[in-house]
Amino acid sequence: MVAQHGFQAMLGGEGDVVTGFKNKQQSALANVTPAGALAAAHRKMAEPDHRKNR
Repeated sequence: MVAQHGFQAMLGGEGDVVTGFKNKQQSALANVTPAGALAAAHRKMAEPDHRKNR
């Protein structure tokens, strides 16, 4: 489904496409959130969870 939407967007000349309600919400929120806040949230999500390695 996602690949089909992406392929159709490409054929239609669209630069990007977001599928799924939660993804659309996250994308819309990212457009109005300051870059520093986005970077901090990404940093936190990208850090390894050391509790899992014990």
